[in-house]
Amino acid sequence: MIMRGDHVPEGSHLPVVEAREILERIELGEPVIYDHVAIAGDIDLSRLDLPFVHNERSRDMSGPAHVIASRIEIRNSEFLGRVSLVNSIFRESLDLSGSTLCQEASFKGSTFDGGVRFEGSSFLRYASFRDAAFSKEARFQEASFSAIANFGSALFFCPASFVSARFSELCANFLEATFRKDADWTGSGFAGTANFNLASFEGSASFWNANFLAEASFRGAKFAGYASFQGGILSGNADFRATSFQEDFNAEFAQFQGNAIFIGTCISGNATFFRSQFSDVSFKDATLKGEVQFSEAIFGPATFEGAQFGDRSSWQGSSFQGEAKFDGALFLGRASFSAASFLASVSFATAHFQEEALFEGAAFAKTVDCSSACFQKDISFTGASINKMRLSKANICGQISLHDAEFTRLEARWPMLRNHLSYDGEAYLSLARNYRNLEWFEDADDCYYHYRRASQAGKSFAILEGERKRVNWSKLLDGLAWVSCGYGVRPRYTVFLSCFFILLFAFLYWQGAGIVVEPLNGSEILQGQKQELTFLDNLYFSAMVFTAKTQVKWYPVGVYRYLATLESVLGWLLLALFLVSLGRTMIR
Repeated sequence: MIMRGDHVPEGSHLPVVEAREILERIELGEPVIYDHVAIAGDIDLSRLDLPFVHNERSRDMSGPAHVIASRIEIRNSEFLGRVSLVNSIFRESLDLSGSTLCQEASFKGSTFDGGVRFEGSSFLRYASFRDAAFSKEARFQEASFSAIANFGSALFFCPASFVSARFSELCANFLEATFRKDADWTGSGFAGTANFNLASFEGSASFWNANFLAEASFRGAKFAGYASFQGGILSGNADFRATSFQEDFNAEFAQFQGNAIFIGTCISGNATFFRSQFSDVSFKDATLKGEVQFSEAIFGPATFEGAQFGDRSSWQGSSFQGEAKFDGALFLGRASFSAASFLASVSFATAHFQEEALFEGAAFAKTVDCSSACFQKDISFTGASINKMRLSKANICGQISLHDAEFTRLEARWPMLRNHLSYDGEAYLSLARNYRNLEWFEDADDCYYHYRRASQAGKSFAILEGERKRVNWSKLLDGLAWVSCGYGVRPRYTVFLSCFFILLFAFLYWQGAGIVVEPLNGSEILQGQKQELTFLDNLYFSAMVFTAKTQVKWYPVGVYRYLATLESVLGWLLLALFLVSLGRTMIR
């Protein structure tokens, strides 16, 4: 007979089997094997005379557990009533593959010593496996849960397969579940919240191509083996806060369409997010100990504040379409942002790069802030496009390359860059123009000066043409420009050189007694009276000649007439050079 209002659906041609018949077989310990039947009535073990043992897995349950010795195999069938196999120990296998459970199905607190197979099964109402223990196999491939699926605190000693399973929009609950072996949700679909908080995965865990339409929460979960979300689509928020990954984590091609939260997450192995898409992601205070791969990933707003990267990290070709924050991040391995594009502002303030930092070919459309950042090794902006960059108070220990870089505004004082800028003529000149645009004229002069010094150092005094050598006049002229006026930006060099020439000529006049003084009484000019003119007198005469103010009664004689003429010419030249240099540096 059909109990509790159960009925066979119209159009169904399945033979009807009373639930009582099945319960009797279970009570007698006989095998229960059916295929393509409709089971009328409730499957409830509470009134059966079965052996009892203590079940340590039982929680919130009163009394010992039922021991079921029967092998149960009911495939491709329909359970029209409730299925209540709670707090039971199944010594043999349980196989309900392809069956439809129309009412509530509860296996709460049960232990399955044999295999469990629900492949292709449909749970139309609430399904509970809370506190259940699976020993040999747990197969839920292509199973369909139309209401809440509760696996909270379940313990899987065996591989667990939920490949292509479908969970309803209500909830899929795996809170505090433990998976001792591999767990597989490849291609599964979660229409509602997927709760894996505090779950423990001791083997590998695969969510390859899984589809999460609502929130996916793995908060506080522990992954001891390889974890894969490759190709997964997470439409709602993805919460991995305080989650621990002890092996590699793979999220290649994954799409995080909601908020992706990795705050405080620890990934001990390699982390791969190649070509992943993030609507809004936060790795704040996360620890990634292995290699990190974000190449060609697409980011909305992205936060990596306080994150620690223990090995090489790569963002090559990635696109940051929202604000990116790396404040206080620690890069222990090489960090590569080559060919990355930052469409909004990005901040590396107080970040620490212990190895090379590569920004080759990167494009910064807005402001990039590296204030107080620390670069222990080389930095490369080769070919980068920079709108505005702040490097104030940054600590640069290695070399910085600006070869072929284009920048509109670079806020970095020259003394900070002076000993670290790799020589490139175009980069030096661009930097000097940048300083002038910022009205940092002293920095602009210093930058240009060091550019000319570096350029001169790269030239030799002789040029080899075939088998002949010729003088490199460019090297000599550069040297003359350096000594005479500091390449036009050091007027004091002209003053020093002028003083040197005045002293030099005064010494020559004094040593050769080349200056005579016409006596006041108009008598004959006396020559060779060296003792009459002291060195200070000759110095005075030399200064007058150099400034074109020769005294009427003082005359150079002999060859010293030509020296005086040369000194006068040099004086005019250096005076003109001084005025030009002074005007260049003082009148902007």
